[in-house]
Amino acid sequence: MNVLGEAAAAMRLIWGVLRFDATAPQAFANTAEGARRSFAAAFLGLPLYLLVVRSSLLTMLPSPDFMAFLPPMLAFYVIEWLVWPNLMVGVSRWLGRERFYCRYVAAYNWFALTQMLLMLPYQFAVFTSSATLPFVALLGAVATVAFAAYEWFIARHALSINGRGAFAVVLINLLTGLVLMQAKAFFLGV
Repeated sequence: MNVLGEAAAAMRLIWGVLRFDATAPQAFANTAEGARRSFAAAFLGLPLYLLVVRSSLLTMLPSPDFMAFLPPMLAFYVIEWLVWPNLMVGVSRWLGRERFYCRYVAAYNWFALTQMLLMLPYQFAVFTSSATLPFVALLGAVATVAFAAYEWFIARHALSINGRGAFAVVLINLLTGLVLMQAKAFFLGV
């Protein structure tokens, strides 16, 4: 597999998602191979993730040792990439859309990389600026709502479901993310 070629093709489809083109989520490969290859997004996103982790640790006083935090942060990175696709097996069955599961996972994974890329400037602004907390919180809330809208759009069209079903997918994903975030904070003591 040519990872960069795969990423370029996926980003063309994600550009369609960003423009709310309903055919874009449906154009992802609806095969186990297509879903498997979409995890290349996790590989490509890893340097961005490590950059954000490093920046966030530098803002803590006293600054924790990056190498000490690296193994658990890498473990959580892998967990975060694997939990949702595995939960979606059951969710897609519950919705009666397991036949579109692979297409959904492929679109979702490549969009997750896009989210990381789009949030990078925000992450650095949070860690390096003296912006007021309400402004940062507002920006974070706007980004969360925007990404939830795109995730709804992906679920709606990649799974070929109605709006309520797509809303349920987004809500379950959001709750899963909150549980993972709390688990990470608990285990890392931050």
